[in-house]
Amino acid sequence: MAIGAFVIGMWLWVFLYHLSGDWQEEQPGLLGDTTFPVAAEPVCQVAMAAFGETAPAWATDTPGARADVVDESVLIFAAMLEQLRRLPTGAESDAVAEWLSDWDTYIADRTDYALRLRSDPEARFYVTQSDRDRRQITLAIDRFAKTNDMPSCVTPADLS
Repeated sequence: MAIGAFVIGMWLWVFLYHLSGDWQEEQPGLLGDTTFPVAAEPVCQVAMAAFGETAPAWATDTPGARADVVDESVLIFAAMLEQLRRLPTGAESDAVAEWLSDWDTYIADRTDYALRLRSDPEARFYVTQSDRDRRQITLAIDRFAKTNDMPSCVTPADLS
Protein backbone atom coordinates (compact mmCIF):
# COMPACT_ATOMS: atom_id res chain seq x y z
CA MET A 1 0.00 0.00 0.00
CA ALA A 2 2.82 2.42 0.89
CA ILE A 3 4.59 1.62 -2.36
CA GLY A 4 1.42 2.34 -4.33
CA ALA A 5 1.01 5.70 -2.58
CA PHE A 6 4.66 6.50 -3.29
CA VAL A 7 4.30 5.67 -7.00
CA ILE A 8 1.11 7.74 -7.31
CA GLY A 9 2.78 10.62 -5.45
CA MET A 10 5.85 10.43 -7.66
CA TRP A 11 3.79 10.55 -10.88
CA LEU A 12 1.70 13.40 -9.50
CA TRP A 13 4.89 15.35 -8.77
CA VAL A 14 6.23 14.62 -12.29
CA PHE A 15 2.96 15.76 -13.85
CA LEU A 16 2.81 18.98 -11.81
CA TYR A 17 6.51 19.68 -12.41
CA HIS A 18 5.98 19.28 -16.14
CA LEU A 19 3.00 21.63 -16.09
CA SER A 20 4.96 24.28 -14.18
CA GLY A 21 7.46 24.67 -17.01
CA ASP A 22 10.41 24.55 -14.57
CA TRP A 23 11.83 21.55 -16.43
CA GLN A 24 12.49 23.75 -19.46
CA GLU A 25 15.04 25.83 -17.59
CA GLU A 26 17.22 22.75 -17.20
CA GLN A 27 17.47 21.90 -20.90
CA PRO A 28 21.04 22.41 -22.10
CA GLY A 29 21.19 24.88 -24.95
CA LEU A 30 17.73 26.35 -24.35
CA LEU A 31 17.86 30.07 -25.08
CA GLY A 32 15.97 32.20 -22.57
CA ASP A 33 15.63 34.92 -25.20
CA THR A 34 13.70 33.64 -28.22
CA THR A 35 14.68 36.54 -30.49
CA PHE A 36 17.05 34.46 -32.60
CA PRO A 37 15.02 31.23 -32.87
CA VAL A 38 11.87 33.08 -33.90
CA ALA A 39 13.77 34.93 -36.64
CA ALA A 40 15.89 31.93 -37.68
CA GLU A 41 13.18 29.32 -38.27
CA PRO A 42 11.73 31.05 -41.39
CA VAL A 43 15.23 31.50 -42.85
CA CYS A 44 15.93 27.80 -42.38
CA GLN A 45 12.51 26.88 -43.81
CA VAL A 46 13.31 28.71 -47.05
CA ALA A 47 16.76 27.11 -47.26
CA MET A 48 15.45 23.62 -46.59
CA ALA A 49 12.73 24.12 -49.21
CA ALA A 50 15.42 25.09 -51.74
CA PHE A 51 17.49 22.09 -50.65
CA GLY A 52 14.44 19.86 -51.10
CA GLU A 53 14.16 20.97 -54.71
CA THR A 54 17.67 19.69 -55.52
CA ALA A 55 18.27 16.15 -56.70
CA PRO A 56 18.92 13.74 -53.83
CA ALA A 57 22.64 13.03 -53.57
CA TRP A 58 22.00 9.30 -53.13
CA ALA A 59 20.05 9.16 -56.41
CA THR A 60 22.91 10.31 -58.64
CA ASP A 61 24.45 8.02 -61.24
CA THR A 62 28.12 8.94 -60.82
CA PRO A 63 30.42 10.18 -58.07
CA GLY A 64 30.94 13.41 -60.04
CA ALA A 65 27.19 14.03 -60.23
CA ARG A 66 26.91 13.30 -56.51
CA ALA A 67 29.70 15.81 -55.83
CA ASP A 68 27.83 18.41 -57.92
CA VAL A 69 24.67 17.88 -55.87
CA VAL A 70 26.62 18.17 -52.62
CA ASP A 71 28.27 21.37 -53.87
CA GLU A 72 24.84 22.77 -54.72
CA SER A 73 23.66 22.04 -51.17
CA VAL A 74 26.76 23.75 -49.77
CA LEU A 75 25.79 26.93 -51.61
CA ILE A 76 22.27 26.76 -50.18
CA PHE A 77 23.48 26.21 -46.61
CA ALA A 78 26.19 28.87 -46.88
CA ALA A 79 23.57 31.39 -48.01
CA MET A 80 21.36 30.30 -45.11
CA LEU A 81 24.19 30.88 -42.64
CA GLU A 82 24.92 34.28 -44.13
CA GLN A 83 21.32 35.28 -43.49
CA LEU A 84 21.31 33.77 -40.00
CA ARG A 85 24.42 35.75 -39.06
CA ARG A 86 22.56 38.99 -39.84
CA LEU A 87 19.72 38.21 -37.43
CA PRO A 88 19.55 39.67 -33.94
CA THR A 89 20.86 37.08 -31.50
CA GLY A 90 19.32 38.34 -28.31
CA ALA A 91 20.97 37.98 -24.94
CA GLU A 92 22.71 34.67 -25.63
CA SER A 93 24.80 35.64 -28.60
CA ASP A 94 27.67 33.33 -27.58
CA ALA A 95 25.46 30.25 -27.79
CA VAL A 96 24.14 31.32 -31.19
CA ALA A 97 27.66 32.04 -32.44
CA GLU A 98 28.79 28.58 -31.30
CA TRP A 99 25.86 26.96 -33.13
CA LEU A 100 26.62 28.91 -36.32
CA SER A 101 30.26 27.88 -36.01
CA ASP A 102 29.16 24.24 -35.79
CA TRP A 103 27.18 24.77 -39.01
CA ASP A 104 30.35 26.19 -40.62
CA THR A 105 32.17 23.01 -39.68
CA TYR A 106 29.39 20.86 -41.08
CA ILE A 107 29.42 22.79 -44.37
CA ALA A 108 33.20 22.33 -44.54
CA ASP A 109 32.65 18.57 -44.06
CA ARG A 110 30.25 18.55 -47.01
CA THR A 111 32.70 20.55 -49.15
CA ASP A 112 35.51 18.15 -48.27
CA TYR A 113 33.34 15.18 -49.19
CA ALA A 114 32.47 16.64 -52.61
CA LEU A 115 36.14 17.36 -53.27
CA ARG A 116 37.20 13.81 -52.33
CA LEU A 117 34.38 12.30 -54.41
CA ARG A 118 35.82 13.91 -57.53
CA SER A 119 39.05 11.93 -57.15
CA ASP A 120 37.84 8.86 -55.25
CA PRO A 121 34.55 7.26 -56.31
CA GLU A 122 34.52 5.30 -53.04
CA ALA A 123 34.88 8.38 -50.82
CA ARG A 124 32.77 8.40 -47.70
CA PHE A 125 31.15 11.32 -45.94
CA TYR A 126 32.75 12.07 -42.58
CA VAL A 127 31.32 14.42 -39.98
CA THR A 128 33.66 16.28 -37.66
CA GLN A 129 33.59 15.35 -34.01
CA SER A 130 32.65 18.16 -31.64
CA ASP A 131 35.34 19.19 -29.17
CA ARG A 132 32.62 19.94 -26.60
CA ASP A 133 30.98 16.53 -26.31
CA ARG A 134 33.13 14.19 -28.46
CA ARG A 135 30.19 13.33 -30.73
CA GLN A 136 29.38 14.19 -34.32
CA ILE A 137 28.91 17.94 -34.74
CA THR A 138 25.54 17.29 -36.36
CA LEU A 139 24.20 16.07 -33.03
CA ALA A 140 25.04 19.39 -31.36
CA ILE A 141 23.56 21.35 -34.28
CA ASP A 142 20.35 19.34 -34.24
CA ARG A 143 19.99 19.35 -30.45
CA PHE A 144 20.29 23.16 -30.35
CA ALA A 145 17.81 23.56 -33.22
CA LYS A 146 15.24 21.19 -31.70
CA THR A 147 15.63 22.56 -28.18
CA ASN A 148 15.00 26.09 -29.43
CA ASP A 149 12.02 25.18 -31.63
CA MET A 150 13.83 25.58 -34.95
CA PRO A 151 12.96 22.26 -36.61
CA SER A 152 13.91 23.49 -40.07
CA CYS A 153 17.41 24.33 -38.84
CA VAL A 154 18.54 20.73 -38.29
CA THR A 155 21.10 19.16 -40.58
CA PRO A 156 19.80 17.14 -43.52
CA ALA A 157 20.19 13.38 -43.53
CA ASP A 158 20.93 13.12 -47.23
CA LEU A 159 24.48 11.83 -46.87
CA SER A 160 24.17 9.56 -43.86
